[in-house]
Amino acid sequence: MEDKIKQLGYNTFSLLDATRSLRKFFAILDLFLGIFGSLALAVASLGIINTLVMSILERRREIGIMKAIGASDGDVQKLFFAEAGAMGVFGGTLGVLLGWAIGRVINFGTRIYMQRQQQFTPDDVWLVPLWLVLGAIGFSLVVSLVAGLYPAARAARLDPVQALRYD
Repeated sequence: MEDKIKQLGYNTFSLLDATRSLRKFFAILDLFLGIFGSLALAVASLGIINTLVMSILERRREIGIMKAIGASDGDVQKLFFAEAGAMGVFGGTLGVLLGWAIGRVINFGTRIYMQRQQQFTPDDVWLVPLWLVLGAIGFSLVVSLVAGLYPAARAARLDPVQALRYD
């Protein structure tokens, strides 16, 4: 119907056109946010890898002593893997808490705005379901464990004699 009216030379507007435009806008926004999130994830992974590699270099002597008194390569690997996991859980929890605080500020501001308008009833605009909180912490744990694979393997490969000589 809309096409027939346009063929007659009239301009038309429909909600279907508006929703198509909104879908395009949100698809581009999702793409932008996905790229931004991927970059942040890559930087965070590199930060975890760097921190653990520096930890290996600083604790080289300790690793050598552990291996000299009987710790296996797997034990050393598990230790650094556990450190990576702890970093992920801590970072994920901190991120969730920061996001929650920002959400509370947004809710506070929108409630004030809605009360001043008098035609809106104040309501929460920012809600975060529990599954998303747990998913974010779980995802940060998985990312940190994947990032910790290389440093953990590197620590496990250290030769105890060379590590004890290192000062």
